[in-house]
Order: sequence, then C-alpha cells, then structure tokens
Amino acid sequence: MKKRSERLALVADLAERRKKEAEKFLADQIKRVESDAVQLSQLEQYLTEYQGLYQQAMLQGMMGPQIMNYQAFMTKIADTIEQHKKAMKVNQEQLVQVKRYWTQMHGRHSALESLADKALDAEHQKADKALQKQMDERSQQVSSML
Repeated sequence: MKKRSERLALVADLAERRKKEAEKFLADQIKRVESDAVQLSQLEQYLTEYQGLYQQAMLQGMMGPQIMNYQAFMTKIADTIEQHKKAMKVNQEQLVQVKRYWTQMHGRHSALESLADKALDAEHQKADKALQKQMDERSQQVSSML
C-alpha cells in the first residue's frame, strides 16, 4: 500500500496536468479575443476607406447602378462588422469562463500540492521520531550492559 504522501502526490500531478491544460485553453482564448479585436479594426478601417471612395465617386458624378453597388457592398461590410461583434462578445464571454476554470484548476493544484507536502512532512517527522526512539532504546541497552 502506498503512503498517503505518494497518493496525494499522484493526485497533485493530475491536478497539475489539468492546470496546464487550463493554461493552454486560457492562452488560446486570449489569442482569439486579441485576434477578434484586430479583425474588427481591419473591417472598420476597410469600411471607412470604402466610404471615402464612395464619397469621391459621388462627387465625380457616379451613376445609379454604381451607387447601388457601392451601397450594397458597404451594407455587406457593415453586416459583417455586426456579425463579427456578436462573435467577439461570445468569445469574450468564453474568456471569462475559461479564466474562471483556470482559477479553479490553479487553486486545486495548489491545495493538493500543499496537502501532499504536509503529508510528506508528517511522514518524515514520524520516521524521525521512530528513529530517535530506536536510538534511545539502543542507548539504554548499551548503558544497561555496561
């Protein structure tokens, strides 16, 4: 049968793996949220540039079908931006959940590691006391022989 400290160390190792897995999930989700922000900025910049081109074309006397094409394309870009914002909100909500999960896994790992360390210390103290007791008994035996 394994010692308590060994059993707890195994559980702590498992908790460490889960913590590392949670760290990877967290890093991936942070990258996703950061990427979302960059993409949103690019989409908004693209819409602004296209609106500028549209205004220039209007000043130069653009005709009906061209106006409709510009407006339809700008509407598509605006719709894409709105869809992207919704996706960003979902990713940000998931980030909050992943952070919460990481916090739980980190806390569990720390608690189990601490518990395993305490169990190991207790076992060492018990072994030290047993050794001291044996040494005292031998010392008494040697003293009684003399």
